[in-house]
Amino acid sequence: MLYPSAQSDVPPAAPDDIEVGIILVGPTRVRCLFDPDWGSVLCLRIAPGELAQYLGVVAGMETDSPTLYLDGTSHWRFPTPELRERLRRQVIDLYGKWKQAR
Repeated sequence: MLYPSAQSDVPPAAPDDIEVGIILVGPTRVRCLFDPDWGSVLCLRIAPGELAQYLGVVAGMETDSPTLYLDGTSHWRFPTPELRERLRRQVIDLYGKWKQAR
């Protein structure tokens, strides 16, 4: 029997089967996780010693043109259409490699 004080409050790490990978977009390291319920890839900014920060999602991974939806507070990290397209393209490419490897 586990007592309430013996239970961990730390959520478990993402299972390996949804870990798409990590990419670099400029100076930003982005961890990508597949959300099977929505068929999209979540993008999280990661930095040593910091909590992961939600950047946005690339939705419609099985369509002809997956769309990037940035979190409102993350727009400053990707201020130009070129940077946003680069992030979108890298996530799509990473997802394609991950899908083939499965």
